[in-house]
Amino acid sequence: MRVIPYNPKYKNDFIEMNKAWISEMFAMEPEDERELGNIEPYVEKGGQIFFALDEEEKVMACCMIAPREDGDWEIMKFAARGMYTGTGAGSACLKACIDYAKELCLPKIIIVSNRMCTHAVHLYQKFGFEEIPVDKERFPFKRANIAFEMML
Repeated sequence: MRVIPYNPKYKNDFIEMNKAWISEMFAMEPEDERELGNIEPYVEKGGQIFFALDEEEKVMACCMIAPREDGDWEIMKFAARGMYTGTGAGSACLKACIDYAKELCLPKIIIVSNRMCTHAVHLYQKFGFEEIPVDKERFPFKRANIAFEMML
């Protein structure tokens, strides 16, 4: 397995993997459609998407870190293909996002999730993210019921 930064040839994998897990556990929301339909502007503003690839160059997992309009940076649209769950691919992508944030000298990064995503919540805590209150004004997702931040 190797982790690479954004490559447009994996854009559809990123979109489909995120739509799949969101639709399976919840429902796609307008904000999901907006974010997934506008990947390049996030990258153009300094954001990054990391992909974990297997030996055959197939996407195992992906994760995006991007600046928000309010100045904070968020880890968002984090997904792993079901067959690769538990392989460390998701952890590798999350670590790449954290390392990228450190390279940019960001003061902190945030994540918004749902308590039903137990594997993700456990992973965030394992990496040192601390729970903070969910600000529904800033994060309009209906499914958002837990938030984290990591001071860097």
